[in-house]
Amino acid sequence: MDTFDFVLYTILIIVFCNILGFFISIVSIHADFLQKYRIQKRKIKASTFYNRLPLILFNITSLILISSIGLYFMYPYFFEQDIYFDIGTVPVILIQLFIILIIDDLYFYFLHAWMHTNKYVLNKIHRVHHKSISPFALEYIYVHPLEWMMGMIGVAIAFVLILVVMPLNLYAFWIFGLLRNLHEIHIHSNVEMPFLSKIPFLSKTKHHDDHHAYLDGNYASTFVWMDRIFKTNFHKE
Repeated sequence: MDTFDFVLYTILIIVFCNILGFFISIVSIHADFLQKYRIQKRKIKASTFYNRLPLILFNITSLILISSIGLYFMYPYFFEQDIYFDIGTVPVILIQLFIILIIDDLYFYFLHAWMHTNKYVLNKIHRVHHKSISPFALEYIYVHPLEWMMGMIGVAIAFVLILVVMPLNLYAFWIFGLLRNLHEIHIHSNVEMPFLSKIPFLSKTKHHDDHHAYLDGNYASTFVWMDRIFKTNFHKE
């Protein structure tokens, strides 16, 4: 696979996830049939969504541009060039995916907890995200631009650890991007869909929704084990 195709497919994953997030946001705001699945019953005003859309679109556009430039130059040196897939590559994909998910979640927990304990960072940066008390799906990226940039460091650390041993696998990279984005959209949707809430080990929407509602605890994102270890996990009825 050449560099252009690699960057293009990566952009398509980002665009797909955010288009899906846009439609989920619109439906959750306007459709009454989802009300029974909503965790918080307060209704989100459509004007709130549209007022926040410029920053959301700015962050998505910035993410695509910065990622595209970075990946364009990184691809020839750090990624496997062969897109061929067979059963023998499955263990490599799973191992790399596991490492990226764990390191990213570990880093995010400490970053997120720090953004709450450091009052300057909380008020100047993270407070933007917490304007959302009852979030909608696309508010996962309604953040100060510095916040999502800092959040990318965890993924970079995971990549470096993998590169010490082997090149990055394209499929592991793409699957991580897809899963991470879709999970962020889900936990910010304020909707606990029955089938998604049954997936083991993953954090549920209620876990992160409580964090938005009470501005405290539940700092983990993908999993909940860090909150349990450091006793920052709580559950509101």
